Amino acid sequence: MQNKAAARPHLKAIVACVLAAASSAPSLSQAIAATTTEPRTFNIEAQDLGSALKAFAFQSHREIFFAPELTQGKSTQGVVGRYEDLDALKKILADTGLGYTVTDSNAILVRDLSNVTSRSTSDASSGPAVRLARAEMMAQAEPPAAPARSTTAASGPGGAADTSESLYEVIVTATKRPERARDIAGSVSAMSGQQLEAIGAQSFQDYLTRTPGVVFNAGPLGDSTAIIRGVGTSVGKDQGQGPTGYYINEIPLTEPGYAIAIPDVDTFDVERVEVLRGPQGTLFGSSALGGAINYVAREASADGFDAAVQTSTGSTHHSDGNPNYSAKGMLNVPLGDSFAIRGVAYYRHEAGYLDNIGTGRKASNEQTNKGGRFSAVWMPAEGSKISLFSLYDKNRTPDFGYRYPELGEFVRETLVNEPVEYELQLHSLRLDQDLGFATLTALVGYSEKERSLTNDFTPFYSVFAPIDEDTPGEVLSNPTPYLDTGKSESRSYELRLASPKGEKFDYLIGVMGTSTDKTFKDYITSEGSYEILSVHRDPADLRGDMFYWGVGKTDGEEKAVFGEANYRFADRWTLTFGGRWFDTEVNSRSTYYGVLYPGSLSLPPGQQTEDGFAPKLSLAWRRDDDLMVYALASKGYRFGNPNTIHPLEDFNTPSGWKTDSLWNYEVGIRSSAFDRRLQTDFTVFLIDWSDLQVRLYRPDDFTYGTNAGKARNVGQEFSGLWRVTDAFDLSLNVTHLDAQLTQTVISAGNEILRDGQQLPGSSEWQVSAMAVARLPYSWEPTITLAHRYLSDAPQSLQTPELRINGYGQTDLRVSAQIANVGLTAFVNNVTDKRGVTFGYGDFGLGVQDFIIRPRTIGLMLDWKMR
Repeated sequence: MQNKAAARPHLKAIVACVLAAASSAPSLSQAIAATTTEPRTFNIEAQDLGSALKAFAFQSHREIFFAPELTQGKSTQGVVGRYEDLDALKKILADTGLGYTVTDSNAILVRDLSNVTSRSTSDASSGPAVRLARAEMMAQAEPPAAPARSTTAASGPGGAADTSESLYEVIVTATKRPERARDIAGSVSAMSGQQLEAIGAQSFQDYLTRTPGVVFNAGPLGDSTAIIRGVGTSVGKDQGQGPTGYYINEIPLTEPGYAIAIPDVDTFDVERVEVLRGPQGTLFGSSALGGAINYVAREASADGFDAAVQTSTGSTHHSDGNPNYSAKGMLNVPLGDSFAIRGVAYYRHEAGYLDNIGTGRKASNEQTNKGGRFSAVWMPAEGSKISLFSLYDKNRTPDFGYRYPELGEFVRETLVNEPVEYELQLHSLRLDQDLGFATLTALVGYSEKERSLTNDFTPFYSVFAPIDEDTPGEVLSNPTPYLDTGKSESRSYELRLASPKGEKFDYLIGVMGTSTDKTFKDYITSEGSYEILSVHRDPADLRGDMFYWGVGKTDGEEKAVFGEANYRFADRWTLTFGGRWFDTEVNSRSTYYGVLYPGSLSLPPGQQTEDGFAPKLSLAWRRDDDLMVYALASKGYRFGNPNTIHPLEDFNTPSGWKTDSLWNYEVGIRSSAFDRRLQTDFTVFLIDWSDLQVRLYRPDDFTYGTNAGKARNVGQEFSGLWRVTDAFDLSLNVTHLDAQLTQTVISAGNEILRDGQQLPGSSEWQVSAMAVARLPYSWEPTITLAHRYLSDAPQSLQTPELRINGYGQTDLRVSAQIANVGLTAFVNNVTDKRGVTFGYGDFGLGVQDFIIRPRTIGLMLDWKMR
């Protein structure tokens, strides 16, 4: 009840900000001209319409989506000669009664526009199937950030039908084949690059916090996690594989066991970010127990030369006068009609706001993020596409970003700086080949992650216990930093075959495999410790002033066969069924050295193997384009892990732990009304979770991993988008979640897990709202007011008293566009709240927690060639 009451002021704030923005939004009718291109040569002979549209897609290098029923029984006179793309398309569609819409990303949707207007419920063309005419080889279709532009073949030049009042189409690859998000029987959210730019998103925290069902726990660099639908046992990284899958262009970034890092790549020039809620084991594999996040980078395009530049500057409250600044650039170069390259580079610096009174450094937790991406696309022949993608990303802060709240609002205290740094390299090669009856996709990837962090261990290792009664303990005279490093190398492959979408029966089948090698190394050093410790201890257990070091190695493999099929057994009904058979293996070993482990200590090697099946079944009923109802049951899984720990007499320590058992059941309704000016999604879900991967305590206070306990997550998710006028949009996302343990677990005589205990990161209420007003001036001023609220939740199962505090954050942006130049002024965290997003318990030092960035104001300038 306390959480519900706490939510009410923020709901009132949301209403107030929406009404305030609405009062400043005059009515504006926007007519958006169709994109033009340079003339090119077309050679499409008279033939059936479906084949002609497919030929047009390959010759124009454009993405085309259409319902197969639209083209059945129809033919075209074709088009031969030099034409601009859309002029050629009009000739192909002449006398067919069909038209098209063009999204801001230049994807073409062929539709019966008269039927869309009338909303006929009997016409088969309003069915859910949408087929990508280019054999699903251009999977980077961007959800436009503005209404789609519409024309009809019959209207002729200047007779375009204005559908600017309608909301946009969203194309995603959540099923590993491009299709409208609203046609998928599952919970999918997507934000395009333009939408991310509109809200000023730079990283996960800027957009995942606005996604229904997702709680983002901003903490240490590389350790910040997202919890989807309350599926998590800690708001930090789990000791085993995390419950949320992270992908870049479908390349997995999660690995067996404790993750080296969770990369948070800059969103500049991104195509879109997809968030799939609920288990995604069937198509995405391990780790996607609660859901998956797929970051889709924009590919090179042969459509023309393109470039963009973005720069910003700003100031954060309590940053000691240090500025925020960024510089980013993109260059796309076509090298002929079938080959193009694209490069992106970025650098972002965010000023710190915490003062370290131990080292005397103010605003010590500054952060830099730099990196780049490279894309090359080659289409050597009709129906063939080869894509090369590389990414480099590096994050660094010279001092950890947690504070000690007992010492002050912006205060931390350590005797040494605690720098954190991680790097990511990712490379992939992809082939898409149209085989006529299906599309063959082959994808190989390689990723390398490195992480290093330093902690001040002076309170723990400045004094050593006596060796014996006659030998006193030593006292070190200088601070004692602890360095923890990690590196992982992962290789993956996937080979799949997908039939065209939209037939009565379509399918996708594939095989995949991943292998990962990880190494953890840690060290404890104190200047001058050799002279002190070598007097009474073996010098062989010292490396100069280093008195401890350890090495841990983990390697894991996964192999899987997967498939999914859709069967349209009636005009309005679609049955989807699929599954994934998987086989996983993890091996680990650890050795410790130094005076803490005289002569070294090697733990028994551990191994954990497992195989299983993750099924999926859904049933969808679509009345027409404006209403779909679906029911879904799906299962997820993740890697198990061995316990690398010495046996304890009279205690049966498990050899390891296996995957959890998690089933997700949901019912969803997607609807639109008022000629598609209003879109709503409502989902109810139940998650039955048992055999949780948890850490328990032995009688000797050592922890071990095992499967124990049960949980039940029940929730409702609502998303609404309303085009109030052509100049004013409102959006609202609301999630209510009740996620709690349903079984008590006792370990070593202590009640570790308690029936009724709230799961970590499972905030009962999550609300985000945004109002966008576009003013009627030539420089296109836009006002965006956004608010988000998150209620409190525990930070871990073992320490439920430590909580993420409930907080709300309001952001304001005002932008204008003059020709190709955009200028934006922004204020983030307008009311300067101190929301706690992550923390550590009291290990004798006091509670440590991470807070949202204080009030930040700034200016952003961007230039785009087109």
